[in-house]
Amino acid sequence: MRRGLRLGLRPAALAVLALLTAGCGSDRSPPLDSATVIPLVAHALLPGATHLIDGVVCEDRSDRLGPLACTAVVSGVEVPVLVHPPGLDGRIRVESPAEVLSAADVADRVAKRLAADTGVEARATCTPDVRVVRAGQAFDCTATDPGGREIPLVATLVDDTGSFRIDWRSEG
Repeated sequence: MRRGLRLGLRPAALAVLALLTAGCGSDRSPPLDSATVIPLVAHALLPGATHLIDGVVCEDRSDRLGPLACTAVVSGVEVPVLVHPPGLDGRIRVESPAEVLSAADVADRVAKRLAADTGVEARATCTPDVRVVRAGQAFDCTATDPGGREIPLVATLVDDTGSFRIDWRSEG
């Protein structure tokens, strides 16, 4: 999670994964290929929330040199990913410029905004677990007031910084 920049934004910018190889002690790492890389990308981008990755596609190339370009689909949004070949320590590096916003952070901010705007201290929950920070992405939220009444809301991202607006969600 990026600390000190914006509440709830987490760059999926860099993850390092151990790549287990059969040739321990070998000075040559196995080449990167999409079959090896695809299962690792989800775990690198969203550890603990891999169910939100709808798919990963990597380029198919014959030279196997340099990073492998992939695209992951996270909750319907395409995210570019670069997978670097194993280093001397046998680990690969997965990079993406994508930033994600967690539902827990949005729920906290929704509750604070409702308290500031209405004076009512409500609890809020939101789904899905994360969204890629892009204008138009939305979280379905439910605020529960002290009397136990539930208020259906939607928090829609209005820009690429994680700012959002809150609207009533129609149940229908």
